[in-house]
Amino acid sequence: MTPMKTSRDQTRNPTSANQQPESGGIDTMFSHTLSELIVERKDRQADILLDQLISWLHGDKPQVRTEAVGHLTDSLELLIAHREWQRMEKLLPAVSRALSVASEDDDVVWQIITALSIFAAYQIEIGRYAPARKALLIFGGPKALTTASADIREQAEQLISDLATGPLMELLLIEYFYDRNKGEDAGRLLILFGKTAAKFLTEPQSLQQSRGKPDALLKLFENIGPAAESSLGALLHRTEDWYLLRNSIKLLGDMGSPSCFADITALLSHDDLRVKGEVLRAASKIETKEKKDFFLKALHSVPRQLKEPVVALLGDIPDSSLVAPLADLLDEAAYARNKAGYQLRSTICKTLGKIGSVKAIPTLKKVIADNADSAKEGGAAGEKLVQAAKQAIQYINHGGKYKAHQATADKLNVPLKNNPVAARETNIVQLAMAGDLARATSQLFDLIVECVHNRDFYNAERLRERFNEINPNALTEIIQSAELIEQEKNGVQVRGYLEIWSNLLRELTAEEFSAIYHELENRDLQPDEILVNQGDKNDELFFINHGMIKTFYQKNGRKIYVKSLSGGDLAGENFFRHLVWTISMAAQTESKISILKRSGFARWQEAFPGLEAKLRAFYNRSNDVQDLLLRKGLNRRAFERYQLARKIEFQIINHLGNSMGQRFKGRLSDISRGGLAMKFH
Repeated sequence: MTPMKTSRDQTRNPTSANQQPESGGIDTMFSHTLSELIVERKDRQADILLDQLISWLHGDKPQVRTEAVGHLTDSLELLIAHREWQRMEKLLPAVSRALSVASEDDDVVWQIITALSIFAAYQIEIGRYAPARKALLIFGGPKALTTASADIREQAEQLISDLATGPLMELLLIEYFYDRNKGEDAGRLLILFGKTAAKFLTEPQSLQQSRGKPDALLKLFENIGPAAESSLGALLHRTEDWYLLRNSIKLLGDMGSPSCFADITALLSHDDLRVKGEVLRAASKIETKEKKDFFLKALHSVPRQLKEPVVALLGDIPDSSLVAPLADLLDEAAYARNKAGYQLRSTICKTLGKIGSVKAIPTLKKVIADNADSAKEGGAAGEKLVQAAKQAIQYINHGGKYKAHQATADKLNVPLKNNPVAARETNIVQLAMAGDLARATSQLFDLIVECVHNRDFYNAERLRERFNEINPNALTEIIQSAELIEQEKNGVQVRGYLEIWSNLLRELTAEEFSAIYHELENRDLQPDEILVNQGDKNDELFFINHGMIKTFYQKNGRKIYVKSLSGGDLAGENFFRHLVWTISMAAQTESKISILKRSGFARWQEAFPGLEAKLRAFYNRSNDVQDLLLRKGLNRRAFERYQLARKIEFQIINHLGNSMGQRFKGRLSDISRGGLAMKFH
């Protein structure tokens, strides 16, 4: 029975396609027959023959499977010669099967992966990145060629490396950034190129291409994974973009390789506070013997704003030698009788408890004794300090961080009435008390989500308030839980707060954004509702979350439209300078805004001395109302004007104060700090 007859028989009886050949094996004329069918354009018969080959590959006879692999290898060369790329693409799953069958035959494996690389090269040439990647993954994926020889694996890596040319990766990077149709597939192919792509991404021309796209670039590094480690380490020394630098440090910290510890920690001297903070967080995730010495040095070198985070991170190093330097810092901090000083001392006490050394007990008892009476002087902050010291002693007596004191629900202020989640809430609070903030935060968020899905909004909102006690800096969870509650209550899907203010988040540290967020007051506006009038002395800063706010200028009874503000825009002419509002604002659609009062913001000036400058810089870059008014030629009067009708006489003077000509007479109309208005002749 020839293959041609088999094909005809299969055309009449499709069930025969799954039959195994007799003991004599597969017809040796298989490839010749397939070639004739392709040349004669007998597509249906050719497809049936290839389907028969695939069924033999999955059969239960080892000899038949082996012969099928050989015929498949010949078929691949035949399809390449005839440029039958679509048929070859359909065969890719069968090719993967063939590699597993012939994994120990280097010659066959080499023929197959060579054919796959030729197919991938053509697909890349015509811009079809998805099938190219699919073919390359067959022999270049993480689980590919596991039983092949070392030589074959090395040759396979070289085939992929040869495809990853500079011009191709440059094209892929551009398409990844800017082509909506090909971008995702281009990015995936870049990721497949692994270490070669990671090295390319840190070259100057790649960094230039990625300007303004740091998140997209970081996503490539993240998906490349450990293969990108050395390139990310090199990137730390090549980029001046603080955002890219900070997030590269974060990725290296998540990888947790000790080889990067020196590169990461060297950046603690960076000028940007956000970079310093990420260095500390990344270093805390890497297990190395240098970790303790680094944090002890950081304790004395970091700015005041970062001293408390360093203290907290020391709690993850169970080393009794840390007790002495922390006790010394505790004594130094006692001289600061402000809220920040009490907070630092409370954190030191908690850290001593997490370390779990009995050496700390005398120091903690001294804190309790010294502050028992002064707790009234320190108010709530003083009481929290004494409480933190007492809890730290309990933790030490119960094994420190790793054996938290099991308090009961009533002692943890967990309500039992109308609370179906009391047991889980108690466990979450105990986790937080033991210093495991990450797990406590994650479990609290999950519990809120569960309450929301059960439409138990009372407990969902109550549990959300727990974040203020457990982890007030868990801004992502605080915001997302609030949005989830609102969406489920109102049945409306809204754009996420973190997405809306992502640009501002890049400018501020998590602590700075948290300080602002907790001062915001939310307000809903109806269409045409006035938010502020021209001439008002309102000193609030408005954050537009959802909807549209129109700004307009009033002149001679007319309203002149300036522009509309939407989600992610700021407005607040009188927030940074003592001016009057020179425009009016009203809701154009139903809108949601957040309001930051100047008085509330001022409370954070001492804790975050650079926060106002950052917020002002962001406002100046994002708010172009002043420029629009100037371009429209509108009389924008920033300072309050006073009517003053007087006859005047004036002269023009030069920069030295000398007269430049004759005197003029005129009539004064009004006057302000910025100038005056008059008529003259």
